[in-house]
Amino acid sequence: MARTPRSVVTPDRLSDQVYALVRKDIRAGEFEPGRRLLEVDLASRYGVSRTPVREALLQLSREGLLEGGERGYASPVYSRADLVSRLEVKRLLDPALAGMIAQDAKPADIRALTKALARETEAHEKHKLEAFEAANEAFRRQCRAMCKNSMLVRCLTLVDDQFEIARSKIHAHADNRAISIVHDQRVLIAIEARDSGAAVAATLDFLDILQSFYTDDPAAEP
Repeated sequence: MARTPRSVVTPDRLSDQVYALVRKDIRAGEFEPGRRLLEVDLASRYGVSRTPVREALLQLSREGLLEGGERGYASPVYSRADLVSRLEVKRLLDPALAGMIAQDAKPADIRALTKALARETEAHEKHKLEAFEAANEAFRRQCRAMCKNSMLVRCLTLVDDQFEIARSKIHAHADNRAISIVHDQRVLIAIEARDSGAAVAATLDFLDILQSFYTDDPAAEP
């Protein structure tokens, strides 16, 4: 009787697990801007030795998610100009992604986006910020998963991660959450219609709103 081939499942390296935890905490705003991240403190926080923490911090620094210097690593400090610069990069990437996925979307992709949008809307109506942000991220993550251009996805993921703290500040206001929902609705409608032009236009309109917010609104000052 032939045996079914099996393979050893290798768990994630400790440094990869610490990387994911620190990255999540940075995006959630757990570390105030400019705070020094000490290996010994993080090792205690996550229940590991200092070696995987050191490796994780180095990787996060290489990706621009931490600021490195002679005294080690610190959580990022973003000025208004920094955020505007990131929006300029997103303007190059986001519309391209939207146009591509509108052409190639499959029924399963559309169902996943529809579910994420429904969770966003429900969380917004119930004033559940954390649930809203999780659903909003799921919508964006699904959009990236639909894109066949892996290099575009890598670049956009990096910029999106660096923008995450700012996004949390934006979504703290109900009016801004409503704007994000309208954007996602427009993108989904365009994808369902296989209308790349409409998907690009919805994305550009949303970026215009963000650009105006960070250029003109005093509340946008980090």
